[in-house]
Amino acid sequence: MIDKKVTRGGEVRYRVRLRRPDGSEYLRTFRTKREAVQFEASERAAKAQGSWVDPAAGRIKFATWADEWLATASHTWRARTIERHRMAIDTHWRPRFGPRSLNSISARDVQAAINDLAGRYQAGSVRTYYGTLRSCLQFAVERELIQRSPCRAIKLPVDTGEEKQVVSIEELHRLADAVGPDWRSFIYLAGVLGLRFGEVAGLRRRDVDLERAEVSVRQTLTEVAGRVTIGPPKSRASVRTVAAPAPLVAELSSYCERRSVESPDALLFVNRAGQPLRRGDFRAAVFLPALRRTGLEGLTFHGLRHSAATQWVASGIDIRTVQAWLGHVNPQLVLRLYAHASSSAGRQAAEVLAGKFWDSP
Repeated sequence: MIDKKVTRGGEVRYRVRLRRPDGSEYLRTFRTKREAVQFEASERAAKAQGSWVDPAAGRIKFATWADEWLATASHTWRARTIERHRMAIDTHWRPRFGPRSLNSISARDVQAAINDLAGRYQAGSVRTYYGTLRSCLQFAVERELIQRSPCRAIKLPVDTGEEKQVVSIEELHRLADAVGPDWRSFIYLAGVLGLRFGEVAGLRRRDVDLERAEVSVRQTLTEVAGRVTIGPPKSRASVRTVAAPAPLVAELSSYCERRSVESPDALLFVNRAGQPLRRGDFRAAVFLPALRRTGLEGLTFHGLRHSAATQWVASGIDIRTVQAWLGHVNPQLVLRLYAHASSSAGRQAAEVLAGKFWDSP
């Protein structure tokens, strides 16, 4: 129903009266009758199609909704995932949208925020922060607080996919020598088998089968807000068993014997106090000094995983095996993220082509 009314100032307004599914009334006022008719028609159509959203629901403040979203997601997400989203909310989105109602945030507002972040952060980081906002607001759509998310047709900065630093086989051996006998196996598990830091730090004695020459990833070490925990890997695909080369098996056998790691439940690698490793402590006390001694400054521990995958692909190991060893679901993701063509790998490929096209059989 549309009512015509005149304000005290003599201006004409058109008021639309509609009812919610529970029978209660809600109003919207417009300057023109055409706008009022269009709104009434769109509301009735949305109700008929089952897509109607109560306009009052979207008045909830962004800060309030973000807290509710994080609390709901905490039951299903891993601790590190929650912490990553919480950081993005608290650092970027709460300061910008916190006091705003959900239904007041437009696609233009989101684009302006992305443009601002793009001027201060790398493209990959901006995309990560945006992913948090998009998930938060999409959940508001699913809970029928807003009709559609403002995170649509947003232009994001282009991730140039800068090549990550990898090490050659010779450099890997030098790094393993530089960290010393207690950490050689730690380096090789990442640089040869492609394990993540948390996966290596979470290995127990029972996960290393010396007779079968296999290493199984069944749990991972994570650190959130200063608290170290050991729990299931990040995905079902991350639970895997990787065949270990004989020299690495010998390294692991020697290490376990030297450090008297015998109990099946004992962590393979611990700090001096016998406690689980902290990434920051390992990096400061072991990894960075070894990088300086070998001239490999700038290499990250995760770069060892990239190096392993690069060598696998260069050696002709099929992509499905690489996918399984890395613990990824999508083989295309493996190619995009990890198969970086290092100069040494490129030279090996060139030599193969020389043999095929020019060397006589």
